[in-house]
Amino acid sequence: MMKFSEVEAFRAVMLSGSTTAAALTLHTSQPNVSRSIALLEQKTGLKLFERLPGRLVPTNDALSFFREVQRSFAGLHHLDEAAKRIKRFSGGALTVAAVQMLALGLVPRVMHKFCNSFPEVSVSIHTSHATTVARWVEDQTCDVGLVSQVYDSYGLAHERLYQVDAVCVMPQGHRLTKKEIITPEDIADEPFISLPRTEHGSSLIDSCFEKAGIQRSVRLETSYSSITCSLVLQGLGVSILNPLATLDYRLNGLVTRPFAPVIKHEGFAIYSKERTADRLITDYIATVKDVLSIEMKSL
Repeated sequence: MMKFSEVEAFRAVMLSGSTTAAALTLHTSQPNVSRSIALLEQKTGLKLFERLPGRLVPTNDALSFFREVQRSFAGLHHLDEAAKRIKRFSGGALTVAAVQMLALGLVPRVMHKFCNSFPEVSVSIHTSHATTVARWVEDQTCDVGLVSQVYDSYGLAHERLYQVDAVCVMPQGHRLTKKEIITPEDIADEPFISLPRTEHGSSLIDSCFEKAGIQRSVRLETSYSSITCSLVLQGLGVSILNPLATLDYRLNGLVTRPFAPVIKHEGFAIYSKERTADRLITDYIATVKDVLSIEMKSL
């Protein structure tokens, strides 16, 4: 069975690029590092490096194995940080994950209220796509997740946080600011900033334009609502977004108008079914709902 010291030596070589640099990182000798690599190759049956004069070149097997090693070390780092938080706050630690649309705007505003209400709690925040957020919550890498859709396959408890109507976004002075409601026909000749077709929500927008017989002029695509808002403010096009994603940008001149036909956006909190009574999770979700109740009035 491989030893931790052997895997640690391999990781150090991959990160530093040489056994000499790895030895400095690990506070050991270069021969010890080389010996650990050789033992690891022997035990795994993998050829991890091509040995060329003066350097080691990782093989494809090494690159694949390194990805798994990094995941394991990330898990160890998480445990180390959890232990430090538990020691400091007697268990008052919360790890939150959210899709980027919520992580970049709503979550910081929620944290302002939550941290004021629970100053003894340590909070760690992460962001990724909904499926990754769900996986983090499922394996309890994160305590609670904020996502834009839920699937039964997640096997997690969930609570709906909001349901809002999409808006059309445009810069100040744009001709469409004169209209009270924007329709597909209004956007027909406008450069459009779109979601990639693989993204959740893209099909709903596409369907609206297809039913209206309108061919959009898609100039740019991005998965990130924050980038979309910035591009719109630069005058590079218009788009259709969740209004919650626009709040910070409206202060800088972004204009929103209702879009018809209505496209619904939803948000959910997800957490383990085994932790429905967890005080920190319930307090955090309650805080999210409190902040949303205020922000929904300004949409």
